[in-house]
Amino acid sequence: MRKRVLNHMLILLAGILVLLTPMTAFAESSSNYCFGSGAKDYKSAPVAYEVEKVYHARDIDGVDNLDNLSSMFVTDDAVYISTADSILILDYDFKLKHKLSEYTTLDGGSATLKNPDGIFVTDEGLIYVCEPSGEHILVFDSKYKLVASYGKPEGLDLDNRYQPAKIVVDSLDRMYVIATSVYEGILELSSDNKFQRYFGTTTVSVSPLEIFFRAIASEAQLSRQALLLPTEYSSMTVNDKGFIYTTIQSSDVEKPVRLLNVNGTDIMPENWQGNSPEGDEQFAGSGQYSGESTLTCIDCNEYGMYMVLDAKQNRIFTYDDSSNVLFVFGGRGDKDGCFLNPVSIRWMGGESNRVIVADRLSHSLTVMKPTNYASAIFEAVKYEAEGDREAAVPYWQKALDMNYNCNVAKDALGRELYWEGKYEESQELLGSILRTDYYSMAFEKTRESLIRAYAPGVVVGIVILIAAVQVFRRIRKLRKGGSDNAD
Repeated sequence: MRKRVLNHMLILLAGILVLLTPMTAFAESSSNYCFGSGAKDYKSAPVAYEVEKVYHARDIDGVDNLDNLSSMFVTDDAVYISTADSILILDYDFKLKHKLSEYTTLDGGSATLKNPDGIFVTDEGLIYVCEPSGEHILVFDSKYKLVASYGKPEGLDLDNRYQPAKIVVDSLDRMYVIATSVYEGILELSSDNKFQRYFGTTTVSVSPLEIFFRAIASEAQLSRQALLLPTEYSSMTVNDKGFIYTTIQSSDVEKPVRLLNVNGTDIMPENWQGNSPEGDEQFAGSGQYSGESTLTCIDCNEYGMYMVLDAKQNRIFTYDDSSNVLFVFGGRGDKDGCFLNPVSIRWMGGESNRVIVADRLSHSLTVMKPTNYASAIFEAVKYEAEGDREAAVPYWQKALDMNYNCNVAKDALGRELYWEGKYEESQELLGSILRTDYYSMAFEKTRESLIRAYAPGVVVGIVILIAAVQVFRRIRKLRKGGSDNAD
């Protein structure tokens, strides 16, 4: 009997393990979730993006390899990709338009690109290419002819080698450069490569304990401590207003995603919960994959949406212009929709909202397309960006129908109900996501409505009650007077 019970327990345990195994794999490889009422409150969500096609070198005629993928840039009709020895220019069907590798130098010599990194293409077709190992930025025209080569900027004082890694260019042809081992901020350079200033200077948080230790420590002890250097930016992109979105890879800063205005001031808003965009604040992974996100790449679209790449969990977080997380996709692994070592992400132009992910370890380019769920959110955000809230409502409702955990849809619909005067319905939605500001406003309106509705009746009732009391007292007094006369 005892042996039979033990066998049953072993079978039950094995069954539980079988059931738990796919759930564990799902939690580790899939990133289809959204945030609840807090930064650490994760809720399940439908798949936001699915793989359309994965491209390797063999899939693109004229391309020998996709080694050392590092950066991408997308224009209205082309995709520019940095590889180990060239810049590949592809059309939207991933047909090779040009391979920029060998070029003629300004003095008439011959040169070859070596591990180019950041790319930026202007509206006029000028192609800016960062070549860290060459310690310069190369500028090519639309015919792929070299027209400028910018080495170390004039007026920049550096102790290390000048290694430009990422670049954006504004409408005045000013260059903004992230250079390796430059911790003071982004370099702002004039169109003729003169250093102007450090842009978006960062600071490091120092604890009171650290300050106290440094005050009493000897020089020998201080020399063994890590330097308190400002943090190095990891990527940037520019929106149509000329503001620069940036990411900071380090976890030593409070705001790893920033929106810098023309003064270099961070104007990234917090969402209505008081949270700044930062990917996962704390993810329960294991070992090097646990903890907060490591953000290494960013891109934005014309509707104020932006996405950031988490190199720790290989996830892509997508936000609206109010810093609300819209959806999360990607993950670690070699399954469809997951990545081994993603290094660059870009939206493709047009209405398709497709995304390209460059994976250095798998030597591949993955094109992903939005599902119906993500498409509904895209349409809603688009209409709101255009100022047409009413047109956005059915798309928010569609997203909510597909995912009741979609707090950003509840928020939008709850606020719209408030503006329409449907205060009780607004309270119900906003209360479920703890949106206290609009909930309180809706509650005030509901209370005012109740007062307006019942106040006249209450006043009449009070008047009648007072009159009845007065009549009752008068009658009682008269009766009491009659009794006295009888005596």
